[in-house]
Amino acid sequence: MKIKLETLKHEQKIKINETEQWTDLDLEGESYPYSRPVKIDLEVEFSSQRVYVSGEVKTQIIHPCDRCLEPVEVDINGRVEAVYVENPKVKEVEEVMDEVGVFYYNPTMEFLDLTDRIIESILLEIPMKVLCKPDCKGLCPHCGTNLNEHPDHVCEYEDEKIDSPFYALKKISFESKGE
Repeated sequence: MKIKLETLKHEQKIKINETEQWTDLDLEGESYPYSRPVKIDLEVEFSSQRVYVSGEVKTQIIHPCDRCLEPVEVDINGRVEAVYVENPKVKEVEEVMDEVGVFYYNPTMEFLDLTDRIIESILLEIPMKVLCKPDCKGLCPHCGTNLNEHPDHVCEYEDEKIDSPFYALKKISFESKGE
């Protein structure tokens, strides 16, 4: 989402109310699909060579349950708060070290891209542990059966010791069958 700086400097304040259809959220090499459009409600204000951005981002993503791996719809109600400070020495937007939510921008730039701030607000709303339900039983540690679907599951491998990564080799027979 880009804001034309010349328009912002002329109007001083811009309100943005948009709904965008994004496909996937990329996080640490994983991709999580959006199950709802991204609703963006921002106020962008230019004052004293600074650009102030504040507002909300609402959407929903599909994330696997951390215990049973079933898909979970996670509601996102993110908050965007950022200040862009004019600095002719930078070529593109740069985060100010030591200050959260403060960025430098070059006054000769044509556009100010707010996409990263929107994505940050979404990422900050994803819980550390996503569960399909508070009492999710997870997967059997021995065979991987979903214990929510099979609460009376008794694993046939439970009594076997699987302490070694070489456990699977124990079942392999190296004897020749024809001799």
